[in-house]
Amino acid sequence: MADFYQHARLPTLHHLATPDATARNAELVELTQDRPVALLLPALHAETQRPALPAILEQVSQVPYISQVLLSMNGMAEDQVESALKLCRESAGDKKVQVLWNDGPVLQAAHHRLAEGGWDGMCVGKGANIWMGLAYLKASGHEGIVISHDTDILNYSPSMLSKLCFPVAHPRLGYRFAKGYYSRVADRLYGRVTRLLIFPLIQSFQDVLGVKPLLEHLMSFRYPLSGEFAGDLGTLAGFSLPPAWGLEIAMLCESHRHLTPAEQCQVDLGFHFEHRHRQLINPGLEQGLVAAAADVVRCLTWQILRDAEERAAESLLRLVLERYAKHRAHEWMQRYEHVALLNGLIFDHEEESLAIQAFTEALEELVISVGSKGLHVPGMRPSPAQALAQLPGFGDHVVRSVL
Repeated sequence: MADFYQHARLPTLHHLATPDATARNAELVELTQDRPVALLLPALHAETQRPALPAILEQVSQVPYISQVLLSMNGMAEDQVESALKLCRESAGDKKVQVLWNDGPVLQAAHHRLAEGGWDGMCVGKGANIWMGLAYLKASGHEGIVISHDTDILNYSPSMLSKLCFPVAHPRLGYRFAKGYYSRVADRLYGRVTRLLIFPLIQSFQDVLGVKPLLEHLMSFRYPLSGEFAGDLGTLAGFSLPPAWGLEIAMLCESHRHLTPAEQCQVDLGFHFEHRHRQLINPGLEQGLVAAAADVVRCLTWQILRDAEERAAESLLRLVLERYAKHRAHEWMQRYEHVALLNGLIFDHEEESLAIQAFTEALEELVISVGSKGLHVPGMRPSPAQALAQLPGFGDHVVRSVL
């Protein structure tokens, strides 16, 4: 049967039926007349050379309640700009598409303004792309809803947009932030960072620190690291975010600090969406799974222990690491092995164990780093709203940079 379990703390909106797409689109057009909807897509330029992004833009071009698409991109050389713009023109039809070239020369002025304000504005990554996209939308006068999702989804469906938009757009629901989730499964279970690192690590923090509101909040999400979310811009622009892979964890921590449980929800996006899957360790230019996981863990640890004294943070983290490595990680691996066996899925015990070993080594490196350099997240930024308010001219730099 369909799952309609409700977590005690966080409202969950389940996928129990499939509404008529035409009727739902018409309803959302009506609901968003006074609150236009912007789709913010973070991407590496490499995604323009892969099949997922062009297909996503083609489908989005047919969604009537999306008023604009903002592609916030990095990893792009100057001689690649025109091809990226051409892709947008050819794929998105009449839909308004704008491109923020985050590591391009024009936007460097905005980065320098951040640095002058005492923040590290030169860091690039998915979090930086989302942050700058939110800053642009606010500086350009957007006063509505923002939806965001990953750009490597191979079997994309516009139903993802309607499910994310509806909880924020509908006045009877009244949510200000909606987090999407769906299963990561094909012939085997994916989502290793979430399954084998984040869930057991949060539980290890609970073992050491006891029940804490933030930990309860994080454990209530079905998939904390999903890249799909929606919210009103006033809420999202008030979130302080890191530039790299800690973005999703930071967002959930910020939603805990800024919103009541009744103002946020998680949304079941339905069937499995297929992404590219990262290698455990990638010797190439793109970060491997362990490097990305290290960013996530550093941000998670900082969010949980940020109020602890520096010496206490190191000793607490050592206890958490011990609990993770000796107990919780293998306990969660066994749970998912049972899930795989029941469903007739491939389960590579050696590969899963290697992932836990790699994650444990990343945690050990973090403990050493905290002991020598203290607990911090490189490039952690204020909220876009705060930067726009405190840095004269910053908004103008960002608005002028759009392509």
